[in-house]
Formats: sequence, structure tokens, C-alpha cells
Amino acid sequence: MDHPLSRSPRRDRALARGLAALLLLGAHHASIEYRPAFALWSIGRPSPWSWAPQSALFALQLLALAMLLSRWTRAAAAAACAVIAALYATVPATYHNNHYLLWLLLLLVAIAPTGAAARVDLSRALRWQLSLVYLSSVVVKLAHPWWRGTGSIIRWLATTRAPEANPDALLSRALSPLLSIPWTSQVAELSVTALEVALPLGLLLPRTRTLCVFVGVLLHISMQEWLFPQLFTFLMLLGYFAWSPADDRAWTLSLPRAPDARLARAFDLLDPLARLRVVASPDHLRASLTDPSGRSFHGLGAALRLSLLTPHTVVAYAALSLLFPEFRSLGPIPRDAFENLLVAALLLAFAATSQHRALGLPGRKSSHPKC
Repeated sequence: MDHPLSRSPRRDRALARGLAALLLLGAHHASIEYRPAFALWSIGRPSPWSWAPQSALFALQLLALAMLLSRWTRAAAAAACAVIAALYATVPATYHNNHYLLWLLLLLVAIAPTGAAARVDLSRALRWQLSLVYLSSVVVKLAHPWWRGTGSIIRWLATTRAPEANPDALLSRALSPLLSIPWTSQVAELSVTALEVALPLGLLLPRTRTLCVFVGVLLHISMQEWLFPQLFTFLMLLGYFAWSPADDRAWTLSLPRAPDARLARAFDLLDPLARLRVVASPDHLRASLTDPSGRSFHGLGAALRLSLLTPHTVVAYAALSLLFPEFRSLGPIPRDAFENLLVAALLLAFAATSQHRALGLPGRKSSHPKC
């Protein structure tokens, strides 16, 4: 990420398909979340017309599958935009800023130019749009009297929104009492506003891009785990792949033997941005992953870093949060608490393997794979 970004049709396709997957998950979640609103809206309306909102969400799921599985990606995205607009006009209670951002991104998929002669590709359009999200949020905060460094919104979220929406979430129980204090809520609000100014500016510069991606991802993950479910989180996390390199094959996965055709195909599907070069290394007894700087990782450390190279990770994260919202527990464990624990465990594992590399502990020396 520390180099200027080049045009990549492969990256554009990966982003479009990622948005299609989030559309599929978002429409499924909305079909359950808005059942009460649809029931109220249908009172007094004839039977076929009363099913219009649910039919619209079903149509969105079909269009999402068309974006994923057919070559008519742009046409399906345009049709999805039309369906979302019609749904909002028919049932205004379904409007949400999260869905509006999804609508905007789908619109970019539909209208972004393609071809080598185009000056603006989908990735560049998404980069500008997501930067505008941050900057417009700053404008709203500066214009609204409840923001402007007062911490009022943060305290409302901590005392009302988070406990009501996520009573079983571990992070909410730990963080909400802290953010209910006036001075901590003010510090949190000012910090978020400062980040929303710094992130779009820092993402423009190759030298600061990696740091800004790291900080931005942590910001959205923390908001998701405190105030989930948030479709906005997954749209922004997917959008960060618009700043990702593509087609560079800069990461090397060394396997004890050459992959067969099925395994090679699986790696191609896992790596839609073409960041990975798979090689056979018979003198190694286990697989290893080498990053562009030459550091090698094994086991969990390699798996975690592989997950950072593909937008599929964002889709899997969204599925964990958005699928089957009516089920609020996984056996004896509340669903929100399970998600908190899983995400925390993965972040700690990533930090631990990174620290292992930084300390230069024995038995894990960096090495380039032998081909």
C-alpha cells in the first residue's frame, strides 16, 4: 500500500462482487428487521400490494445473486438501485443511512466507466466516495449542536442505544459505563472527528496509507462490536480494498508440494486481487507465507495474514453479524458476546504473531522460500 495505485479490472470486479454479497446479506437482514414496519404498512391494503416491500427485498437478493454469478453486474446493480429507491418511496420507515451508502456504492458499480481509456475506474470512484463519507460526517458533527465536542451523542449511545440494542454484548458492558462519563465522551467524540479528518487525507499519501488503513479498520471494527449490527461497518471495510494493491503477486505461499488443479482453483477464488504467488517448496515440511518484505509466517500467523489479502474476509464478518438476526444465542452463549469474543481472539492472535516477529524470537527467523 506504500506505492501509487494502478488501475486494476480485477480489483474492480472483486469490489463489485463484494458489494453484491453485502447487498444479499443486507436484504436478508432487512427482511427480518423491518417486519413490524411492513406489517403496519400493509394494514388496509389489498393482499397482492401488501406483499410489495417483502417482494422488493426478495428481488434485491435475486439481483445480488445476478451480480455475483452472471456477467450482467452493472445492469443488476442499476436495477438494485431502482428497487431500493422504490422501496424507500413506498415505505419511508425503511430508510437508513447505511442503506443509502449501499445505494450510492451500487450506483457507482452501475455507472463507473470501464476500459483502459476511462479516466475514473470503479476503485477510484469508491475511494473518492468513501473519503466523502468521512468528510461529510465531520461537516454534520460541526453543524449539529449535539456534536461540536459536547459528547452528547456518545453519551446517548452509551446509556441508551448500546444497552437496548446489545444487552448481551461484552464490549458494550465494558465500554458503555466508561463513555457515559462527560469528559470521556467528549474525548471520544473529538478523537473520532479528528480521525475522520485525518483518514481521507492520509489515504491519499502512499507513505501514510498503510497506517491509515490500520487505524480505520480498527475504528470500524470497534464501532461494530459496540453498536452492531452495522451494515455501514462492512461497506467501509470492503471499501478499504479500493486502496489495496492488486495483480502484484507480492506475497508468496510456499507449499510442501505443488498444488493440484482443484487446489490451484481454490487459491484463485480465495485471492481475487491476485496478491498471492503459490510455489512448491519440497524442502519445507509445512506451508509458509512470506510477505513482500521477506518475513515468513506459519500456522495461525500465516492464516491471519492471508485473510487480510481478500475481501472475502469482510463478507464472512458480515455474515457472522447479519445472518439469521432472529437467533440471539448460540447454545448457552449470547450471539453478541460470541462475536465479541471471536473478534477479540483474532485481533489478539494477530497482535501476538506480529509481536513475535518484532521481538525476533528464536525458531521463526525471516526467510525467503526456496523454489
